Amino acid sequence: MLNIVESNKTVQEVVDTIVEIAPNHKFGVLHIHKIQDTLKSKGFDLANECQVIEICSPSVAIEFLTTDITLSSILPCKISVFTKDGKTNISLNSLVQLVDDINPDLIDLASTAQESLLKIIEEAK
Repeated sequence: MLNIVESNKTVQEVVDTIVEIAPNHKFGVLHIHKIQDTLKSKGFDLANECQVIEICSPSVAIEFLTTDITLSSILPCKISVFTKDGKTNISLNSLVQLVDDINPDLIDLASTAQESLLKIIEEAK
């Protein structure tokens, strides 16, 4: 399941807000991929602005990884901020669904982490 919300802010304003408020929810931003810039440097033009934020909670990550190292394939979590039809959108894949596919025993932890991520998105929009 993909969660998508619209924002009245620009892509950069949303990204900056997420960077600012993530620590309030015990998450940190590891990296921001500026997809449009990366593609342009490779000779491709993407009409829509798109930034992908790699975000992680160390306490959640260590619990996932010490329980089941194969969960490393879905970490860190990613929040995408992009324009579509002239509007800014923020999207997040369902962490619960991703974890359920790998280790259903960790759904409760995934659900708690996903709630925090959705709060971050709601505050940033």
